[in-house]
Amino acid sequence: MVKEKVQPHCEVCGKPFKRNDMVNTDTLFTQIKHSKCFNFKPEFIKDTGTYEEIVNKYPKYKKVFIVKDKPITNILIKAQYKNKK
Repeated sequence: MVKEKVQPHCEVCGKPFKRNDMVNTDTLFTQIKHSKCFNFKPEFIKDTGTYEEIVNKYPKYKKVFIVKDKPITNILIKAQYKNKK
């Protein structure tokens, strides 16, 4: 079985991250979200920067979240959640 590699994406808008996107990490779940999509109070922002800066700054993210500017796929990730009711 081949493990499919999914382009890392914002959980809020579902769009794949690009290297120069401005992102925030949160202190609650340690997730990366676009700055414009960040839906927690400002006091929960752990760090802010471009996607590339954040991924390189935190080794935990580096292996999983390295991306190219051209996504591997543009599958709508949220589609799988819509079918579950």
